[in-house]
Parts: sequence; structure tokens; C-alpha cells
Amino acid sequence: MMLKTLVFSLSMLDGSALADVQSCKNLFDRAPQVFGDLNQVGSNEYESEHPGLGYSAIFADPSSKITVFFYDERQKNISAEMALESFKQAARDIASVAERRGTTLGEIKAYQVRDASQVLPLRAEVETSDGVSELLAVGVVDDCIVKLRFTAQFPMEKAQVWMQVLTDYVNKGYRSPA
Repeated sequence: MMLKTLVFSLSMLDGSALADVQSCKNLFDRAPQVFGDLNQVGSNEYESEHPGLGYSAIFADPSSKITVFFYDERQKNISAEMALESFKQAARDIASVAERRGTTLGEIKAYQVRDASQVLPLRAEVETSDGVSELLAVGVVDDCIVKLRFTAQFPMEKAQVWMQVLTDYVNKGYRSPA
């Protein structure tokens, strides 16, 4: 009996270093069915097969696609450095996808919005030679990395306006926990 208690206690201690995946799940559950003018066309729950990868919601129409990811990398506390690393990896992924499409990637403009009201302050935008605009926004909400990737088959100027609308929507929807 003492051994069972010890094993249970140790397992509880070990688990405390890992994230409470419920935080990311709650954010995912709060994802709307419509995002801007785009309907939700799908979602994925990666947690059961790949703990730490979380969840995603996908919104699309014929000319654009938004994917919003919610994940914690199996960490209880998400630091700004972890969000930055995730942001850098997402930018590399955008470049990789463009390369697989056989298109030339323009210069990636990466920056951090210094407005404290922004939930997703890490931003990147790039246009490809085939007319695709890619925009990325990453931040931390309730110890969960939230990553929004917007791919549009229209000019960057129009995509930037859309991205502003989308990030304003995210700021309102995820500013405070439910």
C-alpha cells in the first residue's frame, strides 16, 4: 500500500510540470463558427496522438484560408521565448510551403507590435511570386500559444486590412478567459 501511495504521489509531482491542456482546449472550444466572412470548414484535435500539439480551427473561402492553432508544447508555463521560437518555426514553414509550390518568396517582414492590447504581437507577412499573401500572428493566451496563419490569393494591401480585422477580433474574443 505504501508503494502505491508513493508511486501515485510521484506521478502527481511529475505531472505538475506539464501543462494543463484544458487551457488550450478551452480556447479552441471558444473558436467561432464564422471568422470575419469565413466559415469554419474544419478543426483538428492533435492532443490525443501528439500531446503538446493542441488543436486547430480552419476557416476558408475560395480565395483565402485562416488556420488558428492552440497548443502548449506540453509545458505548464509558456514564456515569451517559447512563443518567439514557435513564431520563427512558423515563418520557416511558410518558406518551406512556398518552395514546395515552386514559387519565389519575397522578403519576409517580421515585427513585434508594441501595443500591449494585442494578444498576438508577433507578426510576419510576405508575398510570393504566384500572388499569394501570407500573414502570421503569434502570442500567448492563458499559457497557451495561439498562432493565426492567414493565406490569401490577393494582394498584400488587401490581406493586411483583413489581418487587422482578424487580430482585432482575436483581441476581443481572447482578451479574458471565459
